[in-house]
Amino acid sequence: MTPILQVKNVDAFYGPIQALRNVSLEVNEGEIVSLIGANGAGKSTLLMSIFGQPRVRQGSIHFAGEDITQVASHQIAKRGLAQVPEGRHIFPAMTVEENLLMGTVPVGLAHVDADRDAMFTLFPRLKERCNQRAGTMSGGEQQMLAIARALMGRPRMILLDEPSLGLAPKVIATVFDALKHIAASGKTIFLVEQNANQALALAHRAYVLVNGSVRMQGSGAELLANPEVRQAYLGGH
Repeated sequence: MTPILQVKNVDAFYGPIQALRNVSLEVNEGEIVSLIGANGAGKSTLLMSIFGQPRVRQGSIHFAGEDITQVASHQIAKRGLAQVPEGRHIFPAMTVEENLLMGTVPVGLAHVDADRDAMFTLFPRLKERCNQRAGTMSGGEQQMLAIARALMGRPRMILLDEPSLGLAPKVIATVFDALKHIAASGKTIFLVEQNANQALALAHRAYVLVNGSVRMQGSGAELLANPEVRQAYLGGH
């Protein structure tokens, strides 16, 4: 089986600083794969590099069998890859409904009513807030909206960057439950997450990024049980 996402021997830089060093990983269709690591390990850089910002300097990135290493970001979105960036980046002055409509840009409006209803089922809070300006909502509600907006583009795969950042434990549980439902519906998920416990418990497989390089990989359960991982990322318990 060919993975839906293949990152091969990738180097990436921010200005003169090398952020990724010879990174290789893959994600199979239907999997939840997590990427964990300390702050500054290069996790967000990798997600952004997959989307062409920054461009990788060495190596290649393939999505659904196509080399997308030099493809423009908006064209990557049209190929069925969606990103939920760190910090959410919703449109604060727009309503919840208007934000969801913005998510349909890669695919058009043919399925908008059914897809919006599906998002309101997944996140009932968004239905309650349908006509509210997104910028007035709580951080958790904005995170739900960012995920729902990405799904409105009907992606085959969704990249999530730190979805639990700054959220209360109860809200984190809601978001991670939603990710399970999204995966069960057939979407592929690549999750970058500092909350290693949550990320590894959810993942089929996971990678550990240290100083821009992949240091370890295995099933979520294997890495949860790994003493080195526990010491470094799970508080040693």
